[in-house]
Amino acid sequence: MSSVTSVQLQAPGYPVQTVTIPAASKPTAGFDSQRSQPTPTTVGELSFIYSDVVASSELLGWQNLLALEVRQTMSEWTMPALDNHSIMIQLGPSLEVTARIGAESFERILEPGAITIVPTGLSMHWRQRDTAPNHMLCMHLGPHFLRTTAKYLEVDYSQISIAPQFGIRDEHIHHIGMSLHHELKDMNVVGRLYADSLAKVLAMQLVRRYSYLNDLQMNRGGMAPRKLRKAIEFINENLDNEETVALTAIADVVQMSYSHFSRAFKQSMGVTPNGYMTEQRIERAKKLLSETDLPIADIALRTGFASQSHFTTTFRRLVWTTPKGFRDTL
Repeated sequence: MSSVTSVQLQAPGYPVQTVTIPAASKPTAGFDSQRSQPTPTTVGELSFIYSDVVASSELLGWQNLLALEVRQTMSEWTMPALDNHSIMIQLGPSLEVTARIGAESFERILEPGAITIVPTGLSMHWRQRDTAPNHMLCMHLGPHFLRTTAKYLEVDYSQISIAPQFGIRDEHIHHIGMSLHHELKDMNVVGRLYADSLAKVLAMQLVRRYSYLNDLQMNRGGMAPRKLRKAIEFINENLDNEETVALTAIADVVQMSYSHFSRAFKQSMGVTPNGYMTEQRIERAKKLLSETDLPIADIALRTGFASQSHFTTTFRRLVWTTPKGFRDTL
């Protein structure tokens, strides 16, 4: 990819900002503070990758994320290594695709809603058997923003390594993506602030769910990986069985005092044990909302909430919509 000068973009009512998608300076899925500065490539240069950009956030004043709705008419194409993490959501139709991300190869049928994650520094070669245009939402997050997000989570990551993913299902990322897709049509300050908040949660999801655990450097006082895995397995197993999980029971399982366990868990995960369990209950609730016709009140009880109102309040706080609103978007 050739080196070109960044361009300045200005939307009505917004200050001038420079928007770039830099080309990676070395082939690695991680980053560190000592890496050399890459040569920036403008957003416009992505036009040679995507056949038709239907909508773009580049004029909407979004600060930490670039979102593009694209229709790719080429059945075989390559995305060079970028200095951004790329998240792609299939909007349709279903396609049979063979892809290579870095050194990993994948082959599967991508249904609408399937998600592909290409970490910074890795190229992707895409070849589809179908000749139908591929309709996608492409989101790009900078590594610096993920590093800032990691600091916000109070976890000391000297290096973050995101694992490549192809054709996965992640309802949280899908919901964030569809919300951003809707915001692409609105050029207003409220939409910009909302999009920036969604970008932050998207970055959190990448850090928490798709990072290599053995590459994460934990703050002093964090849990040993073996104990952390054991605690998470115990929590998830009990939640799957619709059982109440007491923090004292988890602490006993990992042979730690209650207070030490609570502090160490937050240092390692960036969230308290109660906060983590709430997130997992909401994830289970989203699965039930997506895959069953159970009444919302029943789902609230099955996922451990004392009442439907408590469930709705918590769901809105974490997902930015009500359980009914989430179900209606499916």
